[in-house]
Amino acid sequence: MIIDKEARLFGKVNIIDFFLVLGLVGAIIFGVNFIRGGGAFIGGETREFIIGFHAPLVDNYIVDTIRVGDNAFDHILGNYLGVVHDVDIRESIVWNADQYGNSVRSSQEGFSSVEVFIRITATYGNHGVYIAGNRYGVGMNRPIRAGAAAIQMRVSYLREVTP
Repeated sequence: MIIDKEARLFGKVNIIDFFLVLGLVGAIIFGVNFIRGGGAFIGGETREFIIGFHAPLVDNYIVDTIRVGDNAFDHILGNYLGVVHDVDIRESIVWNADQYGNSVRSSQEGFSSVEVFIRITATYGNHGVYIAGNRYGVGMNRPIRAGAAAIQMRVSYLREVTP
């Protein structure tokens, strides 16, 4: 028998001790990976990416404060993301119902739509990239601080920088 009547594995190791040691080894592996900044269950080397954040309706005076070369941060987590690579400012996007109840796209005076592209160093993983153990994937909403602006934005673009 593999487990005898005294709950020893192969007659030598207590099964409870075996599972405790196995759990301890797993916790050490998880902890080392997390401290390295790769996040839970993420490994591999860090690479350069361009990540785009989009906001459809932002006050013009806020958009005007974002400049190429500004440092960018996750406003809540405080993670340094990288440097603003490009800023695309367009007409604001507002959706309203017309007289028939159909959604109609329009714009609002004094507001703009903005997309901020940031050059980041991150680890690629499941469903996006990981920066300091936090995942950023297309479609996720994040409060981003770029220069003097702080804006709730959605990840809209993610591409690896090719050498």
